[in-house]
Amino acid sequence: MKLYFLRHAEALDGADDAARPLTSHGEKQAREVGRFLERAGIEFDAVYCSPLVRAKQTAEGVLKICGSADLQIAEAFLNETSQAQFDKWLKEIPEVKHACLVGHAPSLGERICQLLAMTNPEALKLPKGGLACLETEDRHSAVLKFFVTPRLLGVKTS
Repeated sequence: MKLYFLRHAEALDGADDAARPLTSHGEKQAREVGRFLERAGIEFDAVYCSPLVRAKQTAEGVLKICGSADLQIAEAFLNETSQAQFDKWLKEIPEVKHACLVGHAPSLGERICQLLAMTNPEALKLPKGGLACLETEDRHSAVLKFFVTPRLLGVKTS
């Protein structure tokens, strides 16, 4: 199973954190990640994302280009979710070939580090719109297949 950890793209500032939408630059970041995945021939069988607006908009932007899977909201991607709760959730999702997981910093990077058995949870910093592909057989450990940032895809920082 390949897990594609995608941090939400750039969002507007705002008092209501859960309702912050993507900026136009963030929308471009999501599109470019989608185009990259489309060129790589990757189509998601499952897409899970945080309930926060910016994560949903990022997932939808990517799905418009490279997927037909239904978007499923998962509280497992909120930063308040413990590692144990996330591990339990990950074990319970159906087995698929390609699953996209859209969430937030710092927890998304921490989840990646945990699966890669990296002892420093800050060793991998996922930028906004960043994507890490991990391959796992047991959902307890994984191998990093690739790591892509919007900048590598030609989207300059705003």
